[in-house]
Amino acid sequence: MSSEGDIRVLHVDDEREFAEVAAMHLERADDGLDVVTEVSARDGLSRLRTSAVDCVVSDHDMPEMNGLEFLKAVREEFEELPFILFTGKGNEEIASDAISAGVTEYLQKDVGTDQYTVLANRIRRAVGETRAKSALEESERQLSTLISNLPGMVYRARNEADWPMEFVSDGAADLVGYEPEAIESGEVMWGTLIDDEDAERINPLVEASISADEPFEVSYRVTTADGERRWLWERGRVVGREDGVEILEGFITDITARIEREQELEREREFTENLVDTLDDVFYLVNLDGELLRWNDTATAVLGYSDEALSTMTAFDLIPEAFHDEVSETIERTVQTGQATFEAPLVDADGERIRHEFRGSLIEDGAGELLGVAGIARDITDQRQRERELEQYRTLVENVGDPMYVLDTEGRIQMANDAMVDHLDYGREDIVGADPEKFMPPDDIERATAVLSDLLGSPERTWETVEMRTVDVEGTLTVVENKVAPLVDADGEFVGSVGVMRDVTDRKQRDRELGRYETIVEAVGDPVYALDEDGVFTFVNEAIEPMTGYAPDELVGEHIGVIMTDEDVQRGDRLIQDLLADPDTDSGTLEMDVVTKWDERIPSENNLALLPTDDDFAGTAGVIRDIHERKAREERLAEFASVVSHDLRNPLNVVQGRLSLALETDDVSHLDAAAGAADRMEQLIEDLLTLARQGDSVGSVEGIDVATAAERAWANVDTVGATLELVDTATVDADPDRLRELLENLFRNSVEHGGYHHGATYDAISRRPPDDSALTDLTVTVGTMPAESDAMTGFYVADDGPGIAPEDYEKVFERGYTTAKGGTGFGLAIVEDIATAHGWSVRVTESESGGARFEFTTSRADH
Repeated sequence: MSSEGDIRVLHVDDEREFAEVAAMHLERADDGLDVVTEVSARDGLSRLRTSAVDCVVSDHDMPEMNGLEFLKAVREEFEELPFILFTGKGNEEIASDAISAGVTEYLQKDVGTDQYTVLANRIRRAVGETRAKSALEESERQLSTLISNLPGMVYRARNEADWPMEFVSDGAADLVGYEPEAIESGEVMWGTLIDDEDAERINPLVEASISADEPFEVSYRVTTADGERRWLWERGRVVGREDGVEILEGFITDITARIEREQELEREREFTENLVDTLDDVFYLVNLDGELLRWNDTATAVLGYSDEALSTMTAFDLIPEAFHDEVSETIERTVQTGQATFEAPLVDADGERIRHEFRGSLIEDGAGELLGVAGIARDITDQRQRERELEQYRTLVENVGDPMYVLDTEGRIQMANDAMVDHLDYGREDIVGADPEKFMPPDDIERATAVLSDLLGSPERTWETVEMRTVDVEGTLTVVENKVAPLVDADGEFVGSVGVMRDVTDRKQRDRELGRYETIVEAVGDPVYALDEDGVFTFVNEAIEPMTGYAPDELVGEHIGVIMTDEDVQRGDRLIQDLLADPDTDSGTLEMDVVTKWDERIPSENNLALLPTDDDFAGTAGVIRDIHERKAREERLAEFASVVSHDLRNPLNVVQGRLSLALETDDVSHLDAAAGAADRMEQLIEDLLTLARQGDSVGSVEGIDVATAAERAWANVDTVGATLELVDTATVDADPDRLRELLENLFRNSVEHGGYHHGATYDAISRRPPDDSALTDLTVTVGTMPAESDAMTGFYVADDGPGIAPEDYEKVFERGYTTAKGGTGFGLAIVEDIATAHGWSVRVTESESGGARFEFTTSRADH
């Protein structure tokens, strides 16, 4: 196409001279015309194919191809190009054929120049109409393309209920899933797609805009054919009225993504706001003049100012004046470099200064304009304190006497303190960066590495002690106790390890010695203890529990008075004072009673000694020995000595006297009396030996039938004139020999005290009257007693002799007590010892016939 206002015309005429004249006159008639000429239709077609032409003017009669044929050829290739048939030969047939072929104008040649003015007008009108039609078609094409490419749909609707649509573009299908025909036909009403809540909101807005003759813009949610919820934006206005109803035209597009983005941005904004407010550090935003634009909740909490108060303040109001220049310089530095850091105190509402570190960055607004400086202010009071503490620790590490080191993740030495340098006798430069194998045996390092691995797998343990060896510059091995610990960062990742060493060579020697002593102490069967200066247990061996019932950990920390009487404690204190007063003696012996957990008393011997100390007194140590058996033996020996010195003296005198008389008088009858006295001495010695050898102990026990045991014991006793009666029997757990001994003593006691009248004169040898005049019948009964409980029963031995006076019930068991002439007084004492040794109780009472009855309560209920 030619430029606007310039019409290019192709004039085809086989007469060249006419064509040239016609061209000049046309250009003179309309200076907006540019005419080119060709002398044949074929040349004209070639020109059209190679040049832009706005209109063709052609003669009819031309050789080879006339005007009509030329017209038809042009229409095949250039359908809309204006074509004017300008011919000198004209008739209705040619005109009709031309019109049928699509000619634009038909004009006959005439004489004169006016015809060129007419032709020029026809050319301009034809080109104008074609151009207008092309422009309209292009406009319609562009509009159609625009509508088809819009992200939404255009519509024409009636302002009635549910917004019935008269027209919707093809975009409706993509917008709501319904085809335009369904919406235009009313099968789907647009208003029914809109969310009810949104419809109530937008309807008043649309009506208000219509009433004000203004366009309206609304956003609302719809439900698509697939049930999807979408946000739509609509802009429309009234374009006319039909039958009194406003006609609306407008555009609707999907803004779901934008709404979701806005919602996402809002959530992000809220998240950012919340994040800023939850920071433990003070957040700030100041403009370049230091005015506060934004702060977080931490700022109000730390500073003690309200939001209203802070809104009127600047950074200079919160920082001491001495730091104002630094604040200004920092803001300027931030503008130049994008970020900056400085330290200064913040002054709170109470005037307290709190040291903070400020880290700020330059901030721009959404338009790229400089907004100010944003950052955080962190309270570094604790950090500065930690730095001071770190310096103190560094000083301590370097000056402590124990070797210390730090290893990196590869196991190389990163740090060694002065004590480590001195310990290894290497230069520090030889230690730092070196492999520990240079200074420690590989197997020791392997063991320490395993311990570190265990510690990493057990977060509840932070360190462990490993015994290792170090090798100094001379190759000397030293045993050390290495306290190792892994190092981890804030994320729990392993970053190395540390170790603190202590030379334990001397201690190992002491430990070996201590171990030997501990073994000795624990091997001692007697309780061993140590007391502090206040008499409180600091150590007790395991032997204390069997004796007292107290476990060692129950006594450690308790006063020794727990297991001693007050009187014995006082006697012990006096012994300690005596030892402290005598520089040549540091040990002594104290006889005492050990008081058990069950309040029993055990005669004991406490061999105590003062603990060695440089001070006046540090406490005592001692060994306690149970001497109750020794005491019992001593008592029995005392009794034996008493009997030997007293009871044996009389029969011994009788023996000596009778032998003397026999020698002097040659009367051998004195020998019978001497023999009787010797028999009495033998009985006394047997009883004493029984007490001395056996005491209150028993051997192995077994279930024994009492009746059977009684028959065997009866056979071993001189029971002339007496009868054994077995009423019932029971099975008891007893030492067979000692049960037999108990019954023999009871039977002998009954015969000796109940078989003869007490007034009879006894023969010195048989211990009977010289005749049987004093002999009385005696029956000894053995039977069982009714059970006192499900687990307790017993047996008894009774006779029908003269019995025992009630006031003598307790005396009969005393050693040496007897009412029988010639008795030893030890028989019933032995009976009581044997019963006690079995855990039985014994008591004496009166039998049914008035004689003596001995009742034994045992712990077995079997019959």
